Amino acid sequence: MLQRVMMIAAGAVLLMVSGASAGDQKPLTEDQAKRFAATLPALETLKKEMDAEGKTEQMAIETQPKAGEEFKPYSKAVAVLKKDHSAEHARLAKAVKPHGFTPTQWGSVGDRVMVAYMAIKMQEQDPKSMAMMEGMDKSMLDMVPPEMRAQLESTFAMMETVKNAPEADKKAVAAVKEDLDKYMDSQDQS
Repeated sequence: MLQRVMMIAAGAVLLMVSGASAGDQKPLTEDQAKRFAATLPALETLKKEMDAEGKTEQMAIETQPKAGEEFKPYSKAVAVLKKDHSAEHARLAKAVKPHGFTPTQWGSVGDRVMVAYMAIKMQEQDPKSMAMMEGMDKSMLDMVPPEMRAQLESTFAMMETVKNAPEADKKAVAAVKEDLDKYMDSQDQS
């Protein structure tokens, strides 16, 4: 379920992409990135069940960043689970505990891992796209029909976050990139 939210966001991001602001945060560690990546397969059953029940569609809407917000799909998904789906939140807590996380910690680390991962993928697949993002003008939103504005604002928020992904986070995530690639590939095939 949380992975679904991330996949939806990642798909939109890969269209335009952005980076994460680390602000006062400590650098993400390789250990945190490894422990987060190790949780993803364990949460697959929960994700599939929530998909089947139609719960992830509304979560995807609720977790999209609004204008001026950072892209934090995992943290937002954890908050929505806690608020609206307490049984699933409890299952998440049980699944991430053996990896040393509370749900809140897992969401925060997940946000940073995925933002750094998207930044790495952008640099690998199209290094010019990062430079292109620098030149994108938010005033172009004025030229879009109102029904498309919210989606573009969300995309700009994600782009800004990815563009600003800390180098230390990208370095930590590079250690688990292969695992994340395999996981993302398996998601594309399901």
